[in-house]
Amino acid sequence: MTLLLTLSTRSLVGLFEQPDKGPDSLLDVPRFAMDHLGLRGLYIDASMLSGWSLPELDRLRDQADKAACPCLVLHDEEVLQLADPDVSVRQEAATRIERLSIAANRLGCNSIAVRCGDHKDEAAIDHATETLRAIMGTVERLELNLLIRPTPGFTSEPDGITDLVKRVGGFRIGILPTFSGENSPEEEIERLRRLAPYAGAMLFEISAYRGKSGHTGADLTAGIEILKKVGYASTVAMEYIGSNPLKDLDKAREELQTAIEAE
Repeated sequence: MTLLLTLSTRSLVGLFEQPDKGPDSLLDVPRFAMDHLGLRGLYIDASMLSGWSLPELDRLRDQADKAACPCLVLHDEEVLQLADPDVSVRQEAATRIERLSIAANRLGCNSIAVRCGDHKDEAAIDHATETLRAIMGTVERLELNLLIRPTPGFTSEPDGITDLVKRVGGFRIGILPTFSGENSPEEEIERLRRLAPYAGAMLFEISAYRGKSGHTGADLTAGIEILKKVGYASTVAMEYIGSNPLKDLDKAREELQTAIEAE
């Protein structure tokens, strides 16, 4: 399997009020992503499903299947207190993961991705491990993977987040890294190299393109080269953070696809 370019639904939110330029709602994103961007898969931002009923989730899945642009990952931006010393707080976090799992299953996703909050308690990583192990039965029963997103705290560095994944154990726990321009190019590449072997999915942050200088964010070509070197062979979702998604996403897709196809 080669790398497959996909799209984070957050990338197109700014176009919902401009239906003449882009999709008019989340339900229209699968068609738009396939027809206008040539992307065959979606990472769904959980916040965009707030208040949705199960029939509405089924409708989105039907739209995605019809467009040949399936829902792949349901990712949550909310920081879950999986490491809190209060067991009732940890249970609330586990309950949210259960709800996310049910939604992801209805959408036809293969993975959910969550953020783990930090805590100053020395036993924080033990609490997080215990909570995640307890929820894995539900995740596995629904044939999903549970991915942890790097978040400020003990999961922010490669050693911390990979240690948590190893402690939980099993084949359905992994990481959802984000390759961005947040740190120096050297730091971002090194982080990607260390996290990619544990990744079940991958986000590439897309910024604006400026004339001859090209992409103003992370070195996208270098990122793809690292993924190929470490043997990552799954999906890479573009997540746009600029103000002109149509132009910049199209350029990013061309750059990324060229890097994927390069020998």
